[in-house]
Amino acid sequence: MAKRTSLLAPAMTPQSRPEAEQKNVSAPSAPPVNAARSSGKRPGKYHLGAYFDPADPTAEAFRVLAARTRRSHQDLLAEAISELVAKYEADKQFGRS
Repeated sequence: MAKRTSLLAPAMTPQSRPEAEQKNVSAPSAPPVNAARSSGKRPGKYHLGAYFDPADPTAEAFRVLAARTRRSHQDLLAEAISELVAKYEADKQFGRS
């Protein structure tokens, strides 16, 4: 199989080519990230969300609230979850005081 070269190869001078390409050695790849822990986009965080019917009045009110207050959905959800945990005293019920 023939080696594929970059479309920019003719335009690049030897000084501007990456060192790995000049030596015909590929750079070592990064170790794989555990997909169960992180999607890679936000290391150290996990997704918490739900899907709603676009016509759901609550979902529509949430979108309007976010727009009018100029706050992100993430910020509004964090506030709502915090208030829900406080309302049911979940932190105390599950051993965190």
